Amino acid sequence: MRAGCGGAVLIRAAERVMLTVLAGALWSGGYIVSPLLFRTLEDTAQAAALVGEVTGTAVWVVLVCAALLIATQLRHRIRPLAAHWRLWLLVLLTVVVAVGEFWVRPPMAALTEQAGEVGYLSALRAAESLYMVASAMALVLVAGGIEPRQPEEGEETPSSEDAGR
Repeated sequence: MRAGCGGAVLIRAAERVMLTVLAGALWSGGYIVSPLLFRTLEDTAQAAALVGEVTGTAVWVVLVCAALLIATQLRHRIRPLAAHWRLWLLVLLTVVVAVGEFWVRPPMAALTEQAGEVGYLSALRAAESLYMVASAMALVLVAGGIEPRQPEEGEETPSSEDAGR
């Protein structure tokens, strides 16, 4: 380890932890706790209210982690900003989650008492779709890693002459 790179190592570790928390909040709330509540509680309205609380908390965790990860991604501005797919995927994930939380969730909360009715079910399908898209984006980020790939030792990096080709 080089002298002076302790801060960078700490930032990378914090990024991995934030990404883990982000993905874990989405996946555990939406795919473990929510189905379990609907399966075990007899009162569908009560299950819907509890699921709304669980996923609402998960969404806020996701929004905070995504905002922090976006800020840390901006430190990778070596390449043109458009080339940072991780940054843009985080921004898109944040937008999808925010749309679900601020535009789909409020009408669902008003319809919680009518959990089996058509209006609630259509809002639920929209929320589920957004949640699934956000979960898939989180999976891509986890699989691809949060930071740009560093060339391995001995691997040639493209020179500035090659970059223009």
